[in-house]
Amino acid sequence: MPNYEPLDDIEDKPTLRERIAAWLLGVQTLVYMLVVLLLLALGFLWPRVFISVPSGHRGVLYRYFAGGTVVDPQKIFGEGLHVVAPWNSVTNYEIRLQQKRLTFSVLSDEGLDLSVEVVVRYHPRQDMLGYLQRDIGPEYFDRLIRPDAEAHVRRTFGSRPAYEIYSSARDLLQELGNIPALGRVQKTDAGEEAFPYIVIEELKLVDIELPRMVQDAIKERFRQEQLLLEYRYKLEREEQEAERKRTEAAGIRDYNLIAGNVSPDLLRWRGIDATLELASSQNAKVVVLGGGQGGIPLMLNFVDSPIGAPAATPPAGGAPAPAGNTAPAPAGNAAPARASGGALPPAPAAPPAPQTAAENAAPGAIKTPPPAAPAPASP
Repeated sequence: MPNYEPLDDIEDKPTLRERIAAWLLGVQTLVYMLVVLLLLALGFLWPRVFISVPSGHRGVLYRYFAGGTVVDPQKIFGEGLHVVAPWNSVTNYEIRLQQKRLTFSVLSDEGLDLSVEVVVRYHPRQDMLGYLQRDIGPEYFDRLIRPDAEAHVRRTFGSRPAYEIYSSARDLLQELGNIPALGRVQKTDAGEEAFPYIVIEELKLVDIELPRMVQDAIKERFRQEQLLLEYRYKLEREEQEAERKRTEAAGIRDYNLIAGNVSPDLLRWRGIDATLELASSQNAKVVVLGGGQGGIPLMLNFVDSPIGAPAATPPAGGAPAPAGNTAPAPAGNAAPARASGGALPPAPAAPPAPQTAAENAAPGAIKTPPPAAPAPASP
């Protein structure tokens, strides 16, 4: 009979799970290495596979195995995220309006060295981005715009003398704005036509620095012009002052002519009229006798009442003013008569007062006689 081994000595076969776990334990290091390599590859290829085009930009695709740069405007990438093959590349171009300052040293028509600063505003054409990428590249400003702008500025300033550059700025700015742009010649149905890569919106002149000698000459010229205006104003002012003095002299001359034609009789008659009007007042007066031949007595009225007003009423119980014995003021140098009783002895006549220089100079003026000595009061 055959001999059978006992069942306890027979080993059980491992299950599938156990075999996989055993295999993983054997390749654990290799798995870790593959995961690390995958993560590294993903990190390296991410920016080449996932392309982001920012706002205001367009992307030009370059296909490494499919003909190179894509020039079709319909296949230009717009804004956003795009997925491309890792062996292809995308170049972004800003299509918004851009501005840059340029400073040149140019020569005028006379050979003067001028420092000119201009501002260029430009933007690339969206339909020409593919050709711009293929023909010129992203450095199109230094390769295309700067040389054209510098040549245009030198040509504009070189054909003008210095005085026209700083005097006719409007024409200069208009000529500077007409800057040509380099384009690509393409064949169309109408023939060959040039399509510019860049649109130059504006070329503005910011500053012109003239030589020190020219600046000093311009300042001196303007200073002399201001001095000329100042002298012209002074001459006009002096002419007006001379005209004023001539008018004043004419008025003085006319006055002297009129004053010389007034006769002494007319002046004496006007003095008599004034004396009569003053004498008609019923208020108290002081009579000053005139001196000299034809002297007119001067009456001073010390009461502020109009001529011809009634006399003030005497106080009650007072003596009325004498009515019948009051004598009028004598003419000439005679002494006034007494109000009542006998006449006073005549006062000696005062010698005539000498005429002054003013009286001799103006014979037609009214002469005011000096006051006579007061008569002695009655006892």
